[in-house]
Amino acid sequence: MPLPLDRILFPTDFSACAEGAYRHAAWLADRFGAELHVLYVVEDEAAPERAWPDTPGTGHVQVSMADVSSDLGLPEQLASEAAEPDSPVEVVETEVVGRRAPDAILDYVADEEMELVVVGTHGRQGWRRGVLGSVAEAVVRRAPCPVLTVRPLDAPGEGEWPPRRVLLAADAIPTGADEPVPITAQWAARLAVAYGARLDIVHVTTPVRVGVGRPSDAAQVRSREHQALLTLADQLRAEADADLEIDVTVRSGDPATAVRTAAEEARTHLLVVGTSARRGAGRALLGSVAETLIRTAPCPVLVARDALAVPDAGGVASRQASS
Repeated sequence: MPLPLDRILFPTDFSACAEGAYRHAAWLADRFGAELHVLYVVEDEAAPERAWPDTPGTGHVQVSMADVSSDLGLPEQLASEAAEPDSPVEVVETEVVGRRAPDAILDYVADEEMELVVVGTHGRQGWRRGVLGSVAEAVVRRAPCPVLTVRPLDAPGEGEWPPRRVLLAADAIPTGADEPVPITAQWAARLAVAYGARLDIVHVTTPVRVGVGRPSDAAQVRSREHQALLTLADQLRAEADADLEIDVTVRSGDPATAVRTAAEEARTHLLVVGTSARRGAGRALLGSVAETLIRTAPCPVLVARDALAVPDAGGVASRQASS
């Protein structure tokens, strides 16, 4: 796929909640030959806005997929499934001091031009109590790059590894083969290829889209959208240049509910959803559908922007998710 992936950020508090995110981050770094940045934030309300060295990285280490499998208790054969099992993953370890963990993470993302953030979620108490729920949501809301939120290893839906089914919740659908492929669809396809997974694409037709006309009119709308999904699937296969199994479906109803139901029925292992930046209060706001799915989906969720991010009040630089 055309999207670059050279730098992956894994913010951690070294808790069990973060381990599920670590295996995704390390696995993807190995698959794409990316540099893995491991960031730990020490919160200090008296700290200045930016309190890390000009050259970040308190240490450079290397880990192999065998190390990852051993640390997380994964099957040993997974190490041999890596693209280059004998090639170690370059890891940059950094500890920083910041007033708030989300702000420090977002500053690091902007300054070091991270292309993907992988963070643990589904915590309840906040960063200092060893859980990452509120931090993850804050990062997803404001990060200029895609963010993969992952639940603890013992959470339902986290048992099978690597993921074998990826679900793309497609909102924007190209109406012709000459239109560009949405960034969310590109990410879904590249992850499906990386994991060797099947890609399911679901598009939800709301009552507003269908209108209040005759039943035949609604059927025509769904038929057009189904055809558009088939076109999108062909585009993704062509761009991936890989044997990518894709299934498409059009559903009706509330988008968040319909997507979550589709994920549950397909026993999805990874959900990809898009969000567009909105201008309000000087910051980018997460779409309500994506926000709901992060909290309720039965699997990890990757959120990618299909529009330019908006600089937030703290000065986080905006750049397109594909940059």
